Amino acid sequence: MTITLQYTDGNKLGPKFKLAVTKFADKASAASQAATQRAASEIEDQGRDNIRAAGSSTKMQDAFHATVSTSPTNLTIRVTHDVPYWIDFEEGAVIHGKPMLWIPLSFATEAQGVRAKDFPGPLFQVKRKSGKAPLLVTTGGRPMYFGKQSVTIPKKWNLRDIVRQVADQMGQFYKEALKGG
Repeated sequence: MTITLQYTDGNKLGPKFKLAVTKFADKASAASQAATQRAASEIEDQGRDNIRAAGSSTKMQDAFHATVSTSPTNLTIRVTHDVPYWIDFEEGAVIHGKPMLWIPLSFATEAQGVRAKDFPGPLFQVKRKSGKAPLLVTTGGRPMYFGKQSVTIPKKWNLRDIVRQVADQMGQFYKEALKGG
């Protein structure tokens, strides 16, 4: 027995149903792409805001990325940071010198952003009798850096939490994209 369904105008139901399913699949695919792109934008924006709120530089903010890649079967958000030691700010860390870390003094403008080994001109180490941190000074006796054996970087960022929170909103992003598109 064969059953054929037709509309009253004589058109068969099958081709119209197939067309409706194809249109919905296209709409669902577009909604998935829109939701994924929105999630990536949210992750990047909130992540950069988190980095900024922690007092980190514009360089560190701009180095945080959330990009979408597509394949025939997957949409993927890749979250990266261009600075390899970003994890120290996400988890906290203790950095040890070899043997010392040389940190620019706040008033030594010429030393800001310059590693001690790259400082233009000779520097001499001065050990202080008071037991305070040693200094690196110029030939004129101007202090540029102070030395520490280690520094502790506290946890400052919450990027992984942001990714999780935005991932939890993906269903809502999809629903909104499906309604709007």
